[in-house]
Amino acid sequence: MPTVHLAIPDKTYEELRTRASEMGIQVTDLIKLYIKQGLERGYAEEGGAANALSKKVDRVERDTRVKITYLEGKLRELEETLFYVIERIEILEESIAEYKSRKRAEESV
Repeated sequence: MPTVHLAIPDKTYEELRTRASEMGIQVTDLIKLYIKQGLERGYAEEGGAANALSKKVDRVERDTRVKITYLEGKLRELEETLFYVIERIEILEESIAEYKSRKRAEESV
């Protein structure tokens, strides 16, 4: 049987190790199982990889739309808060101007 050496990210290995432990098998056996399932599902066939990639792109696009909608909502909240703060500042500026006018009028009398 041929041997294949494979370098994978630590996170991926930890996921494989956890899943293998849950199933009560070794990591190498789990990898073999996943490869066999992938081949059986047609990933080796023409277009299989393109379909998988298309599904990933669709998922990323959907996730991006959700995040954009969330961010747009947060932006609206920030805009409303900013308008409120500006309005309050204008009211305070008017109050200060009135106070200064009254103070000057009192001092001149």
